[in-house]
Amino acid sequence: MPDVPEPEKPQVDDEEGRLLNLSQLAAELGVTRQWLHALRLKDPDFPGARRKPGSTRDFWDLAEARAYYKARELRPGERTDLKRTEPEA
Repeated sequence: MPDVPEPEKPQVDDEEGRLLNLSQLAAELGVTRQWLHALRLKDPDFPGARRKPGSTRDFWDLAEARAYYKARELRPGERTDLKRTEPEA
């Protein structure tokens, strides 16, 4: 029998077209799933979800999510540890 070469597997480093669920996406971006869920609900610029054929679960393209995450405007909260508090009398 002749040797049949194995089909090439996609590279792991290639993010184009890689679909992840919300938990996997949060792990890739280094944030919590809860924070990412809140962000996608309040920010209309968050990338839209996709569905794999035959599935009812939402998935997001990793490349689109990384591009959105890097381009978004950061709005840090107010630091309360630097505020001077008056001692109670």
